[in-house]
Formats: sequence, structure tokens, C-alpha cells
Amino acid sequence: MKKRLVIFHPAIAPYRVDFFNALAERFDAVFYFEFLDALEQSFDQGKLKSRLTFRPNYLRKGFGGIKNLRLDVWRILRREKPDLVLISEYNLLGLLVGLYKLVCQRRLRVVTVCDDNLDMARGASFVKRLTRGVMARYLSAVVLVDGKVKAWYEANVPGPRYLFFPILQDEEAFRGRLRAALPEARSLAAHEGWVGKRVVLYVGRLAKVKNLPLLLAAFRAVHEAFPDARLSLVGDGDERGELERLASEYGLEKVTRFAGKLEGEALMARYALGDLFVLPSVYEPFGTVVNEALMAGCLVCCSSVAGASCLIDSSNGVLFDPNDERELAEAMTRTLERLPAGNRLDALKPSRMIYSYRDLMEKLLEDLERE
Repeated sequence: MKKRLVIFHPAIAPYRVDFFNALAERFDAVFYFEFLDALEQSFDQGKLKSRLTFRPNYLRKGFGGIKNLRLDVWRILRREKPDLVLISEYNLLGLLVGLYKLVCQRRLRVVTVCDDNLDMARGASFVKRLTRGVMARYLSAVVLVDGKVKAWYEANVPGPRYLFFPILQDEEAFRGRLRAALPEARSLAAHEGWVGKRVVLYVGRLAKVKNLPLLLAAFRAVHEAFPDARLSLVGDGDERGELERLASEYGLEKVTRFAGKLEGEALMARYALGDLFVLPSVYEPFGTVVNEALMAGCLVCCSSVAGASCLIDSSNGVLFDPNDERELAEAMTRTLERLPAGNRLDALKPSRMIYSYRDLMEKLLEDLERE
């Protein structure tokens, strides 16, 4: 008999759909989301919902305008009578669930998913440290996205069991969508004159924390050594105007494309076209785009502060200091030297993921069932 599971999560995002669907299949699960869309960036919720295997529900607005103070959580828990509750991070909603456990259902098992990278775990604010310490007293387990962070939590925040599951997507499903986008990728390459070129790719918000001036500066040096290299920036944000100005100042406007924000097949085509993916962020809890780029067959230069750095080894990329332009340029140069020129998009490149989504998901589901 399946265990009854209630999931409280901020919002539906592309990189969580496979995770949610796996929970829905394994448990007698009901889902409640805090927001109609993700807070930092908007996604086409209609398309995302078409991929769900469950019906999403939504919490009422936070009491007094406080986003995590969702008082209807108690009503839901009394009605659903779950064996297990899955929450997100350390916040007021998690404290409400803990208070319910203390008052109404002491045997209730509570698990949180925490996306901390190592710097975030070590440098947590006083309020977060306090909340984390309180919640550690009643949490059964914490799901962490990075093995180094898991080791830090085990040494510094005793109490719960710590489980490892990076933010991964189902590779088979992702590559199916990627394969369907190959004709568009070939058309895009022909239209932009990029057939046979080595394409450096970035996907994400054009925001200060993404550190994209560093990427442009490093690419300027790299392009001198690799005249066939092209730069594709996918995303939008407040920094776009400044980045376009820098590209022009560096003489890169003819070899750089600002594609804007893309989703669905258009985004898959850009991934298929990419050869080297760069994530230069100075602040990045995880960086789900790294998983997507690796599944698309890109080599990756990843900021050492990103949680997704745990997905990189010598076989699939290089880590670099996001404050060091020269180090990034050297990393990109070494990586481009590994890539053959003349990719004609006849077929998908082999995946470069070092972890199996299905193996890690099965392990996580077994661990949660034991809670």
C-alpha cells in the first residue's frame, strides 16, 4: 500500500517536473504550490502542466503578505492525514508543519529539500541558522543537491538523515525533446551562418549575479585563438543593454547572438547547437542549466561556487574561479581544444552526464519510503 504524501513546494518549474512526476507515481501524493509561477523567472505554465501526471493545487496567499506564512497548511494536513510531508528549504512554512507535527501528529515524518551550495550552508544568516537549528529537531531527513554540502551538514547540523539528490531531469525524456528539435537546430545554424562553427552557449537570466561581462571578456581572448568560435546568449534581463554594448566594444557583435528568453523546442534547438556551455555565476545555489547542457552533449566550464559543480569532472568539463577572467579564458581554451570543428548536427551528441537520473531517483524514492 502506497504511503500518503503531501508536497508543499514554491512553484512548478521545468527542472522539477520529472521529480514531481516520480513522487506522484511512487506515493499516494497530493501537491500544493505557493505561487502560480516561479519568482525569479517566469515559465510557460500551460506547457509545464501538460507534462504533469498529477493535478496541482495552490495554497492561499501568505498571511499578512508574508509569503511563507501559509496558515491553510494545517487545514490541509488535518484533511489529508499524510504519513510523510515534503517541504522546501528552511522557512515559516516548514515551522508551521513542525508545529502541526508537535501538536497533532507526532509520528508524522517531515522531509525538506534544500538547494544550498557550500557557501550558502556555511554563510547562512542568523535567522536561517536559527530556523535550520529548530527544524533539525523534528525533520526526518534533508535532501541536498551536493555531496560536499551533505558532508558539511552531517558534521555541523546533527539530527536528520541527509540524502543526496542533485536537481536532475530524466535524461531519456530530455533527449527525446532535444532530438525533436534537431531540424530547428539545423535551420538555425544555416540561418546564422554557424554550420561547422564551435558554439559557446549560455542559458539563464541576464542578471548581475550571472557575471556575464566576465564571459564576454574571456570570449574576446578565446575568439582570437578560435576564429570559428561563436557565442550564443539565451535569456533576458536588466543587463542585456550593457552586455550588448560590451559585445560591440569588444568587436564581438558579429560573432555573438542575444537570442532572448526561449522555452520549449526553441530552447532545445539552442542546446543542440551548443558545443561548450559556460556558467560564470558569482552566486548560484545550483544551476540546473548545467545538467541540461551535459545531457545535450556539451562540455561545460562551470563556476566553482555553483552547486552544479558537483556534476563536473575531468571527463566533461572544467571548474573555474568566477572572479578570474584569465582562468575562465584558459578553461574555455582547454575545453575548445577538445572539441572537433565542423559539427553538422546530423545526430545528437552523446550525453556527458556522470550521474544517472533514474538510479539516483530510485535511491531517493527508496529512502523516502523508509521514512
